[in-house]
Amino acid sequence: MLISYFDFLYNFDKKIQSLISRTNNISNNIVVVEIDDKTLEDGSLWRFPFDRKYYAPIVNYFKKEWAAIIAFDLIFTEKSNYTSDKIFWASIKNAWNVIIWSYINLDNWKKLHFQKSIFDKDLLSTWFLSPIVNKKNHVVYSIFPFANVWGSIIDHFSISILKEYYKYIYNWKINIFNNKYDNDFYYISNKKKIPFAREWSKEILINFINSDNNNLRFRKFSFIDIYNEWLAWKKTIPFDFKDKIILIWASAKGIKDIFYTPNWIEPWVYIHANMINTVLKNSYIKYFNKYIEYILLLLLIILSVYFNLSRSWYVLLLNNIAISIIFLLIFPILIITFTNSILNYPIELLVGLILSLAISNTVKYFIENQNKIKLNKALSEYVSKDVAREILSWEWNVNLDWENQNIAILFSDIEWFTSISEKFSPEELVSFLREYLSHMSDIIMDEKWFINKYEWDAIMALWGVFWEDKNKSYNICIAALKQQEALKELNKIWSKRWFSEIKARIGMHMWDAITWNIWSAWRKMEYTALWDSVNLASRLEWVNKFYWTFICASEDIYNAERENFEFRYLDKIKVKWKEVAVKIYELLWKKWEVSKKRMEIKKEFEKAVDLYLNREFKKAKLIFSKLLIEWDNAWKMYLDMCEIYLKNPPWDDWNGVATMTWK
Repeated sequence: MLISYFDFLYNFDKKIQSLISRTNNISNNIVVVEIDDKTLEDGSLWRFPFDRKYYAPIVNYFKKEWAAIIAFDLIFTEKSNYTSDKIFWASIKNAWNVIIWSYINLDNWKKLHFQKSIFDKDLLSTWFLSPIVNKKNHVVYSIFPFANVWGSIIDHFSISILKEYYKYIYNWKINIFNNKYDNDFYYISNKKKIPFAREWSKEILINFINSDNNNLRFRKFSFIDIYNEWLAWKKTIPFDFKDKIILIWASAKGIKDIFYTPNWIEPWVYIHANMINTVLKNSYIKYFNKYIEYILLLLLIILSVYFNLSRSWYVLLLNNIAISIIFLLIFPILIITFTNSILNYPIELLVGLILSLAISNTVKYFIENQNKIKLNKALSEYVSKDVAREILSWEWNVNLDWENQNIAILFSDIEWFTSISEKFSPEELVSFLREYLSHMSDIIMDEKWFINKYEWDAIMALWGVFWEDKNKSYNICIAALKQQEALKELNKIWSKRWFSEIKARIGMHMWDAITWNIWSAWRKMEYTALWDSVNLASRLEWVNKFYWTFICASEDIYNAERENFEFRYLDKIKVKWKEVAVKIYELLWKKWEVSKKRMEIKKEFEKAVDLYLNREFKKAKLIFSKLLIEWDNAWKMYLDMCEIYLKNPPWDDWNGVATMTWK
């Protein structure tokens, strides 16, 4: 597939394939002899590359031990010391079962140059061969069993070893084939054939040993130990080398050759060992039918898209878990278990799953987005855009039962509205209310919350009812101030049409309330808030008329926002039908934005209130009498009370609490 042309995805495919197909079946007939650090540190053989006479004792030793094959993963292409070459040649000729490398170089970028061994002329009973490996990005996954060099077919090193090994095992009674293959198999004898991974590639996949398992290791020995064993002429290594394939190579630091496999770095000789082991243990693996795999991938995408279009979160969750387990785990395991095959493109299954999510989400967006826009627009006519957006989100759950919540409540009402409305015709009244309520409602909506109901000119709004809002007290104060400012601008327009000035009173409170849906099942529903806190907010709106104020806030609002806004203490009152007295405050403006003159009046007023509460009515009256300022009329109530108490002093346990006898 096209995605496999990306190197990182190609390599990821191979890693997954290797993890799935890694074998735990290891042959005991493969032995590795390493020219390791121990060999070099011994010093007996001088330095690497060794004089070739030192290889003769190794060959002689394994000849004596009746090893099946002695294969050198070392290249002997140039003459060195004639005497040493002769000694080595004699041991090879005597052993008859030695395999030696040859290799292929690129010559002028066009011609292949086949470098033969110096021992070729001696016509050894086993041929030497070319190191042809299927590699991409220096990672070895498989081998090609043969190569065509100058019209000559040459077996891969491991294939040549296997051919000679089966000759030995069957006592030369089998027919060995050179370059015999069909669409499915490479034949190395009339008794042995190796399956190709796929027809068109003619490659053989290496089923690598799971080297993470410490018990799965090819048996290995140090070169110097074998050398010393031969010199000692006595058996000190407790191992039977009879009928074993001996692979000799260099593993010491600086001289070893290593390659990447799909999951780890492997010395070159162990790639041969793994290939030989794959054949000896018949642990072949092939690629699954790619056309069936295409259909599978298409089916995965269709199923995933279909189920991902569901609006139910648990259907989405279960669908993706089920599809992931079936396609990414169960199916690959079944394939390797029952067909000994691996998927061609395992990473594409994962990419297909991700792609299906992207497709389904895109479809959802285009199909559902228009309806959602319409619904959001409709909801925004009743609640703020923030609330509408939250309601339409996946996270919001509609709760039709009651809840006890800490909320902020605002009531607003036009002063003397009944008298004002009598001056209007029906058309004018509707036009006026529409304009007034539109401006006031927009401010509430902009400050994040919910208009619960309208009663003619009156508005009831709630903050913090749908989810926890840590800024509800701040937002309600901002909304109240903005409403008063907007009313000033509207009065400039209305004064030219109908009357000189409209005033609105606002009451605010923050406390626990019962929020719930009042309803007649399947016929009528209304979401609202109830309890004493709602009643108090309503009373505070009405209390404004006695103090000639326009924004009256409870002590809870004051305590929450006194660092952000300037308040003026008004009184401690008992509203009708309530026994508990509450402190009330007038919201003036934002902190640090109140004029110096207003702050002076505020301080004088609060000073006079303190004198009033301390029964110093004469001094209090003197200060209240001086506060004849246009914006400040709260003094009027206190001035009247001072005159009353100067004539008729209050009772001894009087605490200054004013009791409201009206609602």
